[in-house]
Amino acid sequence: MDKVVGFNEKNLSTDIKSDRRGFMKGAAAALGVSALGAFAPSAAQAVTLPPTPPTANNTTGALNRIITTKKIKFGVDLGFAPLQYKLANGTPTGYSIELSKKLAASLGAEPEWVETPFATLFAAQAAGKFDMSGICATIKPERAQKVLFAGAPSFVESNVVLLAPKSKIKKLSDLNNSSITIAVVVGSSQEAAAKILYPKARLKRLENQAALADVSAGRSSCMVVGEFSVSAAVKANPGVTVLKGNPVFVDENSYFMPLGDYELKAYVDTWLRYETSHNELGASWDQFVGNDARKLGLQSVSLNSPWKSA
Repeated sequence: MDKVVGFNEKNLSTDIKSDRRGFMKGAAAALGVSALGAFAPSAAQAVTLPPTPPTANNTTGALNRIITTKKIKFGVDLGFAPLQYKLANGTPTGYSIELSKKLAASLGAEPEWVETPFATLFAAQAAGKFDMSGICATIKPERAQKVLFAGAPSFVESNVVLLAPKSKIKKLSDLNNSSITIAVVVGSSQEAAAKILYPKARLKRLENQAALADVSAGRSSCMVVGEFSVSAAVKANPGVTVLKGNPVFVDENSYFMPLGDYELKAYVDTWLRYETSHNELGASWDQFVGNDARKLGLQSVSLNSPWKSA
């Protein structure tokens, strides 16, 4: 075998390492500072963040304002006893009001009640008249175009038919007749449902107390109403009765706040879940609504943690 002149393995290894170092230095020089900047942001780039986009309805975040000022404005319609109403001295109370007082206390805030007719409550919220609702409304998709509902219900409401004295109505299908006048609260879920369920009937759109009075006087044939109104109506008007059978439908109700204020929503969601798991919602519902409704044979659901009986 011929001898290879000048071949040395140690020298070859050293030369290869040297060439590699030279290549890397050359590559760095070729890339230059501007190219390396693509991999290593400048100090200014590292600390500068894009501005936070404004939330819907130009909301600045009510939660921080409530905690800072220690005040919270609740939008309410106090004409729906026993959910929300006034005592003889003018003090607001009822299931939803007492719940709202506890919500305010959890934030260290004093509640202010901004009275607004129910029919305009959602528009008033969208216009920023108050921080959030102080009463709870049926969660409806069309309402969610104007306001942001809490993700947890504050109560579940059975809707039944309240009959005028001496009514001949025997079953739900009897309501779908042109001779029947159904009283409904203007802007309510009951109004929306009655239009679909009983298209042949005439609807009389009234405020809550006026609708109850209309049925009691026999000017309306009946009223599609939430279970919470039935007990007081029957007590005040002995001739008024409830159509026997299952509820017409069941609604989930909850608080609402301005569109885009997810920070406040997250707090209310968490608070509702906590109160439910500690049986505060269920116990209060039974006190104001559930017990009386069940005495009349109505279905009434108290919100309790599913783990309570596990």
